[in-house]
Amino acid sequence: MSTDVPNTLVYVERELILPVAVKLVGSSLATKNSENLAGGINWLVTTRFGLGSENSAETRLADLFPEDIFSFAYPKIRDKDLRVRGFAKEVSERRVAPPDVVSVNGVLRLPELGTKARDPFSPDAVEVQHTHKIYGFNCFTGILEDDGFRIPLYFLLDSARIVSYAHEKPVEVVGVAKWSPTYEVAGHAVNCSLLVAALLLRR
Repeated sequence: MSTDVPNTLVYVERELILPVAVKLVGSSLATKNSENLAGGINWLVTTRFGLGSENSAETRLADLFPEDIFSFAYPKIRDKDLRVRGFAKEVSERRVAPPDVVSVNGVLRLPELGTKARDPFSPDAVEVQHTHKIYGFNCFTGILEDDGFRIPLYFLLDSARIVSYAHEKPVEVVGVAKWSPTYEVAGHAVNCSLLVAALLLRR
């Protein structure tokens, strides 16, 4: 994992992180001779995937593990390390709008997954109480909370088992802003929720 990612990656959704990365860094990572690419990508590709610096090479993002795709995309996120209130302010002032990619910190609540303790040595099935169709994806909802303020989150259904381990823990979510009916956060009128592409535990 890139040292540019300060927190511990718990889950990354391949179906979402790939379009996120293409939006932020393009669809492929190229190395050519000793040419330097922005953000150290040339060095990362060369060392991580054994591509010789003397030859031209191209690695398609779609061919990489989701965690590696995330590590290339994360440093390029413009609105990073927001708190819930800061996210609300950015949305209300139209500095964040769909389909912007943002990173927001808070405590994760997962009321639709229950509060049962999860055993990593014997993972059981996670029963999702309600599912929702969001932009064509089957999702369940979560809440990101900070200082009494909350924003809604949508996770793809297949992530439920892993995401459940982060219930009531301090997290960072990386997601795509999506339109939602207007709600209020700290006096700000907010009309965005987050479709979560990656979940990290804060250190």
